[in-house]
Amino acid sequence: MAGTDDRPGTRIKGASLVARLEYVTEKGGPELLARVLARLAPTDRKVLEGHPLPSSFFPLELNERLDEAIAHSVNPLDPPGVYRELGRASAQKNLQKFHAIFLRGQNPHAVLEGFPAVRTTYYSDGAASYDHTGDTSGVLRVEGATSHSRPDCESTAGYFERAIELVGAKDARVELARCRGRGDTLCEFRCGWR
Repeated sequence: MAGTDDRPGTRIKGASLVARLEYVTEKGGPELLARVLARLAPTDRKVLEGHPLPSSFFPLELNERLDEAIAHSVNPLDPPGVYRELGRASAQKNLQKFHAIFLRGQNPHAVLEGFPAVRTTYYSDGAASYDHTGDTSGVLRVEGATSHSRPDCESTAGYFERAIELVGAKDARVELARCRGRGDTLCEFRCGWR
């Protein structure tokens, strides 16, 4: 498919791109979508305007460029806040549409323990793990991915905040404690709730 180059690197499922495009359209209609797409290179626009298949893989870098274009168009003063919002919207759509089984009868620990399995459906590489740190806390880690992206990590944090809420927990918070996008050796998400 056009726009899916052959350079080595982490690939991400089209479902993530689709959720982002839907977020933009729901937030600001066709006008906002046009502004976001105008910020991207023609090759990126061609892929995104061609209705990416949710099951196809695309370079993580395309996802990063889309996230940055969205953040600049929605709130250039708070890109991390926009990335979190994108992750929350993705969880709302993808968990309820494609992965509802991960939510049924679950608690936050069970959802977070399922993260490694969910991650393998969305990313082409990297290993994820989860450790309980208390009754209402735990740590997610991602190691070994070929590519990394700060917007993707912030989005992942937002995704799990919303996933925790979707199983009934209150005051979900996910801190991006370590991030390869900041020069760390792995990405670590410290989760808490009540």
